Amino acid sequence: MRQVSPVAIRSLRYLRSLRLWRTFTTRSVLFSSSIDDSQFTTLGDASDVERDQFFKYTWGTWLKNDEAEKCKRYTPFAIGGINEIIRRLRDQSSTVQASHVVSLASLSEGKSNRIYLAELDDGSEYILRIPYPLDWSRDARKARIQSEVATMDFLRKKWGMLIPEVISWCPTADNPLEREYILMEFISPKYQSKNFENLMQSWDPMGATVLQRATVLKVIVSLMDKILATRFSAFGSLYFTEDVSPNLQNKLPYEGEADKELIDRWRIGPTVEKKFWQPGVHETGVIDRGPWYTPSDYLLAMATAHVTAYTNLLKDPAIASSELGYYLPTWIATYRQYATLTPALIPSDVPADSDILSPRLHHPDLNPMNVLVDRSGNDPNEPFASAYLLDWEGTAIKPFLFHGAPEFIHYRGYKIYKKEEIEDYDSLSPEQKAQIDYMIAATSNQFSLEFMIKHSFPTLINAYSPRAKLVRESYSVAMATDYDYHPLEITDLREALIKSKHWSAVTDNMLVSPINFTEEEIEKQAKDAETWELTLSKLPFYSTKGWVPQDMFEKYVKQGKLVKNDKGEYILSS
Repeated sequence: MRQVSPVAIRSLRYLRSLRLWRTFTTRSVLFSSSIDDSQFTTLGDASDVERDQFFKYTWGTWLKNDEAEKCKRYTPFAIGGINEIIRRLRDQSSTVQASHVVSLASLSEGKSNRIYLAELDDGSEYILRIPYPLDWSRDARKARIQSEVATMDFLRKKWGMLIPEVISWCPTADNPLEREYILMEFISPKYQSKNFENLMQSWDPMGATVLQRATVLKVIVSLMDKILATRFSAFGSLYFTEDVSPNLQNKLPYEGEADKELIDRWRIGPTVEKKFWQPGVHETGVIDRGPWYTPSDYLLAMATAHVTAYTNLLKDPAIASSELGYYLPTWIATYRQYATLTPALIPSDVPADSDILSPRLHHPDLNPMNVLVDRSGNDPNEPFASAYLLDWEGTAIKPFLFHGAPEFIHYRGYKIYKKEEIEDYDSLSPEQKAQIDYMIAATSNQFSLEFMIKHSFPTLINAYSPRAKLVRESYSVAMATDYDYHPLEITDLREALIKSKHWSAVTDNMLVSPINFTEEEIEKQAKDAETWELTLSKLPFYSTKGWVPQDMFEKYVKQGKLVKNDKGEYILSS
């Protein structure tokens, strides 16, 4: 079990999803008095129905494979073990006075972790985070926890970022809880006097004025100031020095560190990006997870990881004979083509030591939902005095050219800056006007963010040029394409690869695609694209991979909008 020296324990509501928190306001509390160490101290005790229910996923329903998806998110742990962890913390530091936990509540059921709130006998509170097993191997969960804690530690100690303090953690099940965990501060209700709120409460991407939206974007850019401040020496993910292999421990993560306490604290190790740990790759050494020392090596490794994963999946007879098995050869061939394309993703006139190719820290879930702000600022244009950034899982060091805008503001559509650009706007239907208004707001939001980035990071702004966005599209699609929901999703990447043939015409030969397609391949892609679009129209909640918030699911079933088919899956009623 790993522990960090405790500080005065503070706590503020740690909300992963404001929308879901409003929907599910009742906490599931298992204990309201001291947890008895003689009960529930092993995972094998399944006799108590209430105890078992405490670990089950309840915040939503999957329209397909619901039972299997919920089993992946079942998080049993040795409840009494938390008292042993508290005792160790108390024995190691005079700042911790508590002796035991008096209540344990299920606070949030997130995308990757279950969040519990532990109240101690001295009134202090902790957040206990238990990762879902999902499809991650033990090695993957271990690496992701090790890297996340080290990254949070780096940004707190190096740049003073406001991040919840990690009190205790263990990346393996060899601990009193018998599960991997992170125990961190729960920012105290006493901070509510400072008007702390989730930043999402202030984010209205269309309804507010440009200046009002800009106040939220300023917070995001201020966080990016510290996230991007370090130019690292390699591409991968951050770890504590003792958690990387011996051959990496003598390689400094960045230059110029003068603080003797920090110079040997962190190192760069294998990336924890999801695409490098997907199913099909079961052994840590099968694929190259870095660290890498050139952008080209990083890009090629990502493409090769996909080919390896899908090739391994195809070796399973059950998968080979399934619908997925029918499509996997196409997935393999497409990612091999993408691997051929990767050297061309770096413009020929961009120097290898350019800032836009430099290794910079990337937060994959940088959005208002993960930010807590203190709304005590006196200036109406600067209402937020401070901001906490939560949830650092999956953070990696990547070439800045391939970061892109944060996903909550990333706009891929046609850019429109004002209504006057659209002829006869006033004569359009309400639906058409709503679509145009959305495009104007989305264009404005991304432009505002890029304008702020230009001011804060003048040497990095070229990563947002039209040419940079052009090459980043293929990378982004390759990273987002996911076989496990629908095998036709590969159509999106094939479309991006075919579009790369037009690069040279619009970039004065600074970008030249090395891959070729026959007329027959292009015609087939056009037909597949039509089929995919038709399929998407029949896939409700595709953006959430078929997941529906529980209250919405129950409402739609009651209204008859969702009905069960003969396979036991829910579909939209005709």
